[in-house]
Amino acid sequence: MEEQPFSNLKISSSDFLDTLQGRSECPKCNKSRKYYCYTCYVPVEQLQGKLPYVQLPIKVDIIKHPSEVDGKSTAAHAKLLAPDDVTVYTYPCIPDYPRDGSVVLVFPGDNSLTLEELANQKDVKQNEDKGSVLCKESYMESQDQNCDESKPVSYTAEEGNHSSDNPRQISDNISGEVTPVISTEKQSGELLKSGSCIVKRKFENDGEAVTSTDKGVFKRAVFIDSTWNQTNRISTDERLKGLPYIMLKDKESKFWRHQKENPPSYLSTIESIYYLVCDYHEMFMSVNYNGDYDNLMFFFSYMYNKIHGLYKGRTLRADTDREKNKK
Repeated sequence: MEEQPFSNLKISSSDFLDTLQGRSECPKCNKSRKYYCYTCYVPVEQLQGKLPYVQLPIKVDIIKHPSEVDGKSTAAHAKLLAPDDVTVYTYPCIPDYPRDGSVVLVFPGDNSLTLEELANQKDVKQNEDKGSVLCKESYMESQDQNCDESKPVSYTAEEGNHSSDNPRQISDNISGEVTPVISTEKQSGELLKSGSCIVKRKFENDGEAVTSTDKGVFKRAVFIDSTWNQTNRISTDERLKGLPYIMLKDKESKFWRHQKENPPSYLSTIESIYYLVCDYHEMFMSVNYNGDYDNLMFFFSYMYNKIHGLYKGRTLRADTDREKNKK
């Protein structure tokens, strides 16, 4: 077993976490917590202003299954450490995402693409669109040269509407406010189920991706936070259909919790977010990666080392299972 899997990452010192004595009250809900409140996504008072801050290259939405145990989820890590770029929703209250390629769902499957495949797919489409425009311009030019100026040109083309205005985008609120609705609106040719919950949020292009180059193929990534047996309910929701699916390759989880019969490639939520933004940076950003997002693993690495320290001389069941599932 690898003893120090995070030793090569630029993670801030977590020594101050060991100075906490007992538990404290959450400053918002007043419930007893150790390091942070996993329902309010705020650190306890003693840690206020001490946690590292991470700025991501894209926005991240986490959709939690209602049965997911908050205290066991690593989704809170992302919200605590990258509060300006991460939003957490509890299913079925999820946003009504645009289908313009700016939002992707990170989920493995037969139709899922790697980042490389998604980028190549976009390049092909851009070249096709560019060729179509050139052909149209050439055609129009030939028509102008050959036609009688006293007669109108007979060529017409219906231009696509590229306006960012969307009648479904009915609010400028981006704080994650949700409103239960009984919807009859069609999405992707299907009706939403009665009583579903849609987040009123207008997606703005401005500020979506900080410091990214024009090579970026998407600006927001959606992650499902649940046990692997529960993901199907969310991933097949009508409101997520039509989003490009992407997957992470060649990554191995270091999660300390027992994941029965799951292969090592089944990552925890915070691991998935970390590996995605790192890959995104290396593929689409104009500057070299220099540990920019390593602090996303601040709590994860701390808990990993703490738990393995308590089990020193023994092997965690999660580690044993991963070794078996590799074979």
